[in-house]
Amino acid sequence: MPPLTEINVWMIIGFLLAAFSVVSNDSLQTLGTYISSNRKRTPKTLQMTFVCAVTIFVLFLGWLLHSGEPAWGRLESFPVPEPFTWAYLIPPIAVLALTAWGAPVSTSFLVLSSFVPENIGRLLGSSISGYMLAFIIGLAFWGLGVWLLERWVFRRNQESKEISKIWSVLQWFSTGFLWSMWLVQDMANIFVYLPRNLNFIAMSVCTLILCSGLCVLISIGGGPIQGVLRSKTNTSDLRSATVIDFMFGVCLLYRAFLSSFPLSTTWVFLGLLAGRELALRIKELEFEIAFTAHSQGGLIRVLGSDLGKASVGLAISLIIALGIQPLISWSTAWS
Repeated sequence: MPPLTEINVWMIIGFLLAAFSVVSNDSLQTLGTYISSNRKRTPKTLQMTFVCAVTIFVLFLGWLLHSGEPAWGRLESFPVPEPFTWAYLIPPIAVLALTAWGAPVSTSFLVLSSFVPENIGRLLGSSISGYMLAFIIGLAFWGLGVWLLERWVFRRNQESKEISKIWSVLQWFSTGFLWSMWLVQDMANIFVYLPRNLNFIAMSVCTLILCSGLCVLISIGGGPIQGVLRSKTNTSDLRSATVIDFMFGVCLLYRAFLSSFPLSTTWVFLGLLAGRELALRIKELEFEIAFTAHSQGGLIRVLGSDLGKASVGLAISLIIALGIQPLISWSTAWS
């Protein structure tokens, strides 16, 4: 790790803000279904232990495999800026504001594009292709047969039938798999604030900070963006949550093999949910049996609300990314 003199106070504050903002916003994608379905089922201390154990394993595995680089090699196109000023604190603060509004903002756009605006095109292309891939997978997977599971789950809930314990075991496996894939993809959004190589002590401190934030997240039950999940069919049900988590993890695993360049996992998740919800609504009309979340409104309203908020977040991200460099030049000139 570089000498401490190369790490200024803005890097440390930026890392703390990014850790808190990225994890709190992206809980929607990765831990949202897990938190919702285990709210009255599993003690929160056990949830915290499980999530932190997976986090520690994945972070240190990536750190070892990439010779001290903690973001699984996804920061190769994002060098540490010189100079590193207070202006780089704006992106995670904006993430916090958008999270409070309940917007599923892309932290990759908002954070990474601010460091290297030249990569905006690649980030946008990578994320849109990820959305389309996940949408097609969701539409095909649920449309070709998994809708039967969702209809069965809906009926079981209507009859207040108990859930088999095997589903609890399956969900913990699917959550661990998904959380691992998310850590591989999105840690770049947090570690972009630090030197690209960390020693063991620095890595341990960073991991402890991240785990502390995750514990707080679980203790409060998610956050405002949980509403995006609650508007979808059966997402608070343990069985449906298990399938969603697994398929989202598959999408991220596939993208990880395709490229080491970061992408917006938020857009991948929204694409998967959109394809799933469309497939379920089509099957509901085909068989004239109600089993979807009509209490949240029609399909266009449900999906449009998600895309609307995500698009606002994207627009703000681009404005910040394009405007931050002149601000950095100004702050450097006056420092």
